[in-house]
Amino acid sequence: MVKMIAVTIASLAALLGLGYLFITGIGKPVSTDLSVIGQGKPVLVLVYENYSPTSGDALNRLNQVMNDYESRLDFVVADLGVPQGRAFADRYKLGNGQAMFLKPDGKPLRATSIPADERELRSQLDAKLAAVE
Repeated sequence: MVKMIAVTIASLAALLGLGYLFITGIGKPVSTDLSVIGQGKPVLVLVYENYSPTSGDALNRLNQVMNDYESRLDFVVADLGVPQGRAFADRYKLGNGQAMFLKPDGKPLRATSIPADERELRSQLDAKLAAVE
């Protein structure tokens, strides 16, 4: 009986944790497929390092706006823990938490950081998209 209660409590805690991640957007997957660059759609690539507060904060801010922009812009993570992600970061001399906006043809437009203010982030995305569309 005690074991069943413990399992039930653990299951409930896990569901609550997953629910929190879903609601806050932390659990929303972002592609790591850098091959979308240059395929006819602008791309914003975030240089990301696992367990880094800087990367996590930047990704959370992007998650707040992704749904509104994903039809016009691909969002991709360059994971510093894998060779392709490290090569991307090295090529553009980007550090953890920085991002590169690339034109539809794959040419870089501008390196940037992800603004903390959602309105400023949207303004920057709108301006960059206007420059390439």
